[in-house]
Amino acid sequence: MKTIANYSVSMEILKRYERRAKKHFGQNFMIDPSVVRNIATYSGEGGTVLEIGPGLGALTQQLAERYDRVIAYEIDPHMVEILKETLEDYDNVEIIYQDFLKADLSAFKEPITICANLPYYITTPILFKLMELDIIAMTILVQKEISDRLTAHPQTKEYSALSIQMQYYFDIKTVMKVSKESFHPRPNVESSVIKFVPREHSLPYDEQTFFTFVKKCFQFRRKTLVNNLKTIDKEVNYAEILESLGLDPSIRADYLTLDDYVRLYGALYA
Repeated sequence: MKTIANYSVSMEILKRYERRAKKHFGQNFMIDPSVVRNIATYSGEGGTVLEIGPGLGALTQQLAERYDRVIAYEIDPHMVEILKETLEDYDNVEIIYQDFLKADLSAFKEPITICANLPYYITTPILFKLMELDIIAMTILVQKEISDRLTAHPQTKEYSALSIQMQYYFDIKTVMKVSKESFHPRPNVESSVIKFVPREHSLPYDEQTFFTFVKKCFQFRRKTLVNNLKTIDKEVNYAEILESLGLDPSIRADYLTLDDYVRLYGALYA
């Protein structure tokens, strides 16, 4: 069986089927065999793994060598056609022709591993969709800008409400960098592989409501936190509340930790 993550092999497949990468699906095919092998290795082995957007099957092929079962969602019907050929030697792969964001995931009853090269333009919605599942771990290739946000710390320009929320649910670590040359067509940005491992978490408040509050605190990044809080429209003195929590009234949202936001939320709503 030929390695799919190879420029000449991938080009031969696309030429034979008279296909090309579709920009509106965010398709960038991986053509570096060492990259896909490393991603699959970082993800683990055994059990069931879920992939989103298998494309030509480059990563899928490597996952099929390591896992008992691979379930892959593919939105492009032409790729589904190609995958029947490229993965024909693997009887442990199931391709589901469906938009993953519209998929009913209730059938997934057992803990599952996630490994995918996510379309850059819908990375965040897919991440939140995946959180409907009982996740063992996620190993995901994303645009470097997204990985920087997901792993960011307070007092950095990348730190955001997304950083806080995802780090509440997962320990997140960048495990490798991936150059533009590893893809066809070549994207305009560098990429990173990040690994998510679920962490123990508990909030004394409703999580959805709390993280909606945190997002509002970041809505105008260049403004002070007090100015952002004023959009909540509560009849309180926000500067005094921040002072009571030992926080500078002129502080910006990106200077607060998760614990700071928990204390602030409690002072406003408890």
